[in-house]
Amino acid sequence: MALTRVLARAVPEVFVERAEITYAPLAKAYFIIVYPSHVKYWLRFHKKYPHYKRIALRYGVSEHNISGCCPEFFNKADLVNWLVDVLSLSRGERKLLRLCMRT
Repeated sequence: MALTRVLARAVPEVFVERAEITYAPLAKAYFIIVYPSHVKYWLRFHKKYPHYKRIALRYGVSEHNISGCCPEFFNKADLVNWLVDVLSLSRGERKLLRLCMRT
C-alpha cells in the first residue's frame, strides 16, 4: 500500500490503482510494475524526474536496464533506495516504505 501511495503522489496526473515490486527471473532483476497503465506511468515519471537515470547508474544499473520503463535492479533494496533518492522522500516516508518492503 505504501508503494502505491508514494508512486501515485509522485505522478498525480496518471491514475495508480496498484504498484508492486516484481522479480523478472530471466533478467534476474527487480522492477516496479504499475497498474493499470505501466508504460504511461513510467513515461511521465521519466519526464518529471529526469535525474532518475543518473541515480540508477549510481546504484550499478547498466544503461541497458535503464532504457525500459522502470530501471531494473539486481536487488530489492537498491530499487527501493533508488526510488527514495529520486523522489527525495522525507525520513518518515523512507522508513515507512522500507518497512513495508520487508514484508
